[in-house]
Amino acid sequence: MIETQSVNNAKSETNINWAIIAPGNIAKKFATALQGVNGATLYSVASRDVNRAQAFANQYGFETVATDYDALIAEPKVDVIYIASPHTFHTQQSIACLTAAKPVLCEKPMSINAKQAKSVFAAAKTNNTFYMEAVWTRFMPMLAKVREIIDSGRIGDIQTAQASFGIDVPFSLQHRLYDPKLAGGALLDVGIYTITFAQWLMQTPPQQITAAAQLGTTGVDERTAVILRYPEGQLLTLNSSINSKSNHEAWIFGSKGRIKMSAFWQCQEIALQLDGEHETIKIPHRINGYEGEIEEVNRCLRAGKIESDVFPWSDSLTVMEIMDEARRQIGLRYAGQD
Repeated sequence: MIETQSVNNAKSETNINWAIIAPGNIAKKFATALQGVNGATLYSVASRDVNRAQAFANQYGFETVATDYDALIAEPKVDVIYIASPHTFHTQQSIACLTAAKPVLCEKPMSINAKQAKSVFAAAKTNNTFYMEAVWTRFMPMLAKVREIIDSGRIGDIQTAQASFGIDVPFSLQHRLYDPKLAGGALLDVGIYTITFAQWLMQTPPQQITAAAQLGTTGVDERTAVILRYPEGQLLTLNSSINSKSNHEAWIFGSKGRIKMSAFWQCQEIALQLDGEHETIKIPHRINGYEGEIEEVNRCLRAGKIESDVFPWSDSLTVMEIMDEARRQIGLRYAGQD
C-alpha cells in the first residue's frame, strides 16, 4: 500500500493551464479533448523540434511554445504536464517534472518495469506533487455502468473473463513497435489495456500468472497471451498482438449472465446477456474519450490530491508487476533498458 498525502496548494476553480511534452499522434487526440473540457486551458507545448511544436500550437490553440522540455517544466504558469513521448522516456521525464513540483499525467505505460514505476511514485511523494498514469479507459462512463451491473449481482459471481486487443502493423525496422530500444512489442502498447481491464475488474492482484508469446526477428513480442488466476478460482484470458487484428472485445462471464464489451479499450457499448434477457446499453463519448482523464486530473488538482482515488498508483503498479512477470516468462528484454 502506497501512502500519500494532499498537497497544500490546491488549485482554485480558476482554469488549469495544461502543457504537453511530445506533440505526436496521441497528443493530437488529447488536445482535441482539452479544447472541450471546462476549466482547462491549452497553455504550452514542447517538442524536440520547435517548428513541430509551433505547428501543433497553431493547430490546437495553445497560448505559448516552449523552446525545449526544460523550459516547459520551468514555466511558472504551467499547472500540469501531459507526457506523450515514447515509452522509454516516460520515467525520466515524469521524474524531471515531479522534481520541479509540476503535476503529471503520463501516457501509458508509465514506465517499462515496476522498478521504474516505483521511482516515479517516490518522486511524486517526495515532492508532494500529483501524478497519474494516462489510461483513458479507466475514466469512461461505461466502465462505471459495468461496475454498477456487477455490483448489483445481475450476472452473479464473476467466474471468468477474456479480453483481446490485436492490431496489424506492417513490419518495419523503423517502426517503434518493432524496436526493442523503444520498448516495442504487443505487451506494453496494447497488452497493457487487457491487463488494466483485468485489474479494474478484479480489483486485486492475481494469484498466478502464466504467459506465452511469439517473439519476432527484432526480439519484441509480436503476440502475447496471458492467463491470470485469482484466489477464488476466477480465470482471465488476455491476448494482445501487433501483427494480427483481433475483435477488440472483452467478455465478463458470471454465474447468472455475461457482459460483452465492444471495443473495450474505448468502450461505448455493451451487451448484457441474462437468461431470457438481452439488453444493449450505449454511452457515447462526450468528446473523444480522453475528456474523462483530463477532468479527473483537474478534480484532483483542485482538491489538493497527489493521487487519484479512481485510478490509484497501486493499480498502475500491479499492472506493471504483472507485465514484468509475463516478460520474465516469455524471455522478453528491452535493449539497454532493464
